[in-house]
Amino acid sequence: MIGLLLLLLAAWGGSQSALASGTEPFPPVLTIADGDEQRQLALTGNDRRVVLIFRVYDIAHYAESSDLAPMSVANVIDDGPAKAISIRFLRKLRVNQIRQEFDASLRLNGQPEWLEAAQPTIDAFLAAIDRDASKGDRFSIVWLDGGRLFAEFNGERAFEASDTAFAKLIWSIWFGEEPVCDRDKLLAELTAEDDA
Repeated sequence: MIGLLLLLLAAWGGSQSALASGTEPFPPVLTIADGDEQRQLALTGNDRRVVLIFRVYDIAHYAESSDLAPMSVANVIDDGPAKAISIRFLRKLRVNQIRQEFDASLRLNGQPEWLEAAQPTIDAFLAAIDRDASKGDRFSIVWLDGGRLFAEFNGERAFEASDTAFAKLIWSIWFGEEPVCDRDKLLAELTAEDDA
């Protein structure tokens, strides 16, 4: 369930942007519970993952509203302001595919030191993937300061850890040197605000 979203990430190349008309838009603000505190994360951009002619998922990136201005492709993988990835699946994906492709996608842009430090967390994360994803299923992963991270599948908490190296690996899937989606589009709302 956790790697669901990630399965298609690295193994299938090519991405197509612009959410098609008729799909439900992502909300402009995401509220995240952090203990007793509620954090407001603003939509920074979105994209669609397409492989050949197959629509795989829609993806949106969020960041803590008060810290939007300094965020860029160069520093989005840094620990700091709260961030979230939200994925809406557009097709069925099998659990074994998800595990295999997720494992490969982590290594696509991962620094060797991140991979070494995060191996126990990677193993736990892969073990948490325990079901297929169906069209319409939702997956989100949230990165809070200090490397605190949690993932939800259809609103149900599926995984949590405190591991900055692992958080960097996850975000590098979409924001590394060889991203599986258009990383500029995932931060396009920030660019639009800067241009205004």
